[in-house]
Amino acid sequence: MSTILRKYNWVIYGTALLYLVAAAYIHVATLQNPYTGLLFREDRGAWIVSSVDRAGHAAQWGVRIGDQLVAVDGKAPIDMIELGSQSYLKQSGTLLFMRDGLGTIEMRNSAKSSDVYKGLFTGCAELALLAIGLVAYRKKPESHMVRRFYALNVSMAATLLSVYSTENTLTGWIMPLVASSLPYLLLAFFISFVFRSVPRWIGLVLALYRMMAALFAAYALVIFSLGVIPGWTRSVIHMGLFATFLAIFAIAAAYWKAMDRAEKNSLLTFAAALAFSLLPYLFLCALPDLLWGEFMMPPDTALTGLVILPASVLWLLARQKLVDMRFYLPRLAIHSLYIGLMLILIAALIRSSASKTTLVLCGAFLILVLMHQMSINSIKRQRERREDRLDRQRLEMSIRLAEHRNSRDLLRMPAELVHSVTEIEGLCFVWNRDTEAVIYGTGRFAEITEFPDAGKPIPREALSGHGFEQVLDLVVQPGEPIIGYLGLGAKKNRTVFTSEELGLIDKVRRETVRLLTNTALLDELRQARGKLTGDQSEYRLVEAQEAKQVRTSYYLHDHVLQNLIFLSRDLEELHDTQQCSKQHTAIWLKCLYDTQRDIRLLCDDLYPHIVDQAGLGDALRWLMRTIKENGGPTTNLVNGLPETLSPLYKITLFRIVRELANNALKHAKADNLTIRLWETHDAVHCQIKDDGIGIDPVAAGGRGFGLATIGSQVAQFKGDIDIDSATGRGTNVHVWLPKQEGSSEHGAAHQGGTAG
Repeated sequence: MSTILRKYNWVIYGTALLYLVAAAYIHVATLQNPYTGLLFREDRGAWIVSSVDRAGHAAQWGVRIGDQLVAVDGKAPIDMIELGSQSYLKQSGTLLFMRDGLGTIEMRNSAKSSDVYKGLFTGCAELALLAIGLVAYRKKPESHMVRRFYALNVSMAATLLSVYSTENTLTGWIMPLVASSLPYLLLAFFISFVFRSVPRWIGLVLALYRMMAALFAAYALVIFSLGVIPGWTRSVIHMGLFATFLAIFAIAAAYWKAMDRAEKNSLLTFAAALAFSLLPYLFLCALPDLLWGEFMMPPDTALTGLVILPASVLWLLARQKLVDMRFYLPRLAIHSLYIGLMLILIAALIRSSASKTTLVLCGAFLILVLMHQMSINSIKRQRERREDRLDRQRLEMSIRLAEHRNSRDLLRMPAELVHSVTEIEGLCFVWNRDTEAVIYGTGRFAEITEFPDAGKPIPREALSGHGFEQVLDLVVQPGEPIIGYLGLGAKKNRTVFTSEELGLIDKVRRETVRLLTNTALLDELRQARGKLTGDQSEYRLVEAQEAKQVRTSYYLHDHVLQNLIFLSRDLEELHDTQQCSKQHTAIWLKCLYDTQRDIRLLCDDLYPHIVDQAGLGDALRWLMRTIKENGGPTTNLVNGLPETLSPLYKITLFRIVRELANNALKHAKADNLTIRLWETHDAVHCQIKDDGIGIDPVAAGGRGFGLATIGSQVAQFKGDIDIDSATGRGTNVHVWLPKQEGSSEHGAAHQGGTAG
């Protein structure tokens, strides 16, 4: 670990520990000294109640404006802190009031259940902010932006702690610092998060903003130490956040057109999260306080929405990929509505001290949300099932019609052949296909489309009574299953069939049986494939298409990106320390050389430049030598393709040969590998043959994506691929790519070679 990172670790984890200790002390002190909600004015040495906040305990005691505070915990004079023209108590306990006509009234300020709920809620929000900052730092400790993000989180957590606290001594020193630094840190993190290079004028504005924040913090600390706080300080804090909010959106609008896609998505993420985080505070707390001098929602409750901003940023950092926020904004708007209603209910829960009415409202809200989500999911599933059912029905009807038409077309050819050699009145084929019968008749039997008195499949007895001269079984060999029948009518001249005619009819019958049997077998294979279509086939096709992109992504992430992260971390350290050694330089150079090598290998995998530079023949010979050096089989290369072949064909053929040769190296256990490439007048051919263990057709369907990738490449050329293989007798793959116009010039010389 570098010295710079160790220093940052001490700072980051030290501030986190210090914050936790200070927060624990302040939360305990606040529970011991709950918020009274009282403000006082001095009248000839006496402290008179001038304001009673409904959120404080004094409103429940029945304290009224005009009551005089006599003593606190039996002591006088009373310690006060001036806030503009009014003052508030430094410390409360047992308060003694005097009211005209009633004498003295004693009130004990102690924590209630609502104070405990409020403290737990605020504490959880603070811990969430601190945890998000630490997680982001642990993920990228070398990033300056992430360290600024951590500082922003600590500042927001301290702001929540300060507005909730009634402990005045420590909070009085924390509040000025966080109130002045929060707007600056928010603007600074926005600039570093969105912009890759910061414009010069924005850097100058940030420097001026930082100086103003430091001056205001120093001023606030001085006036607090004097115990006199001007009333306008709270308004300045509100206006600072308002100004920061508007400045962020103004900068975003000014630079929107000049941003690339990545910057726009980062900007949309930040702007959406910022709006959902700060809008409750700005419009329910800050704006009412500026206009009317009171809050619609307490600041400690309104500011809990700040958790949304860092959580959104951490989510984007964790995903480490481009997220198009334009598709997420409608969903964020709906979710923000839910969150807004939840915040309102939480505020009502706190202000009512968890009354039964608010608890019932919270429960009803949760039930409605769950019912709404369940109804949406149910409607979505019903719609999908209905659409799937309709699609399946349409597909089944189309398939059934197509199968029926194709089946009749299969029987038309042998029927016409029999008619062409015999003077027959007509014939009728009956093919018992699965659970239905396909009927095709000619001549006087052309009107027969079904046998009403027979079931399906149709038995032989059902053909009697229709005037057939003979009924032959559709079967290849005696003893095998009968798949149908051939009914022959009489000859037109009323003579008997000759032996030659009967022999031809029998031959047509046998060939028809073979044709129908093969068709039935093909249908069974298609049905078996159809069962895999929804679950495996389509998924594996997508996998085959995306496998190369996935491998490329992992290669970039595990090699190139890691090297770049290492370099960026060390260069940032060099920038901070201004120190460099030969050892560091050697490490950086090695990292750069490794990155260059990895990028070169990746480029060769994506696009084999050796084909362009050395030609297809030399590239294949280099590939064969590489395979041999890696322990592969002895190779024999015969290249009969011209060098004038189109580059697209060269690249495709090289990829196909490389894939099949690598398969032979990894799986075939072959001793010899022969590669032949040649051309004809209309096509380019490639043959790869090995003497390995062969391919099991059943097992090959679930192994790898090589053949699927090759098939996809060949299909793009509208070519064909033929695989002749069996277990134990090697594999012979023949690829045929049709020529396109300009793909090759004829008359090129033969180029052969052997690599072994």
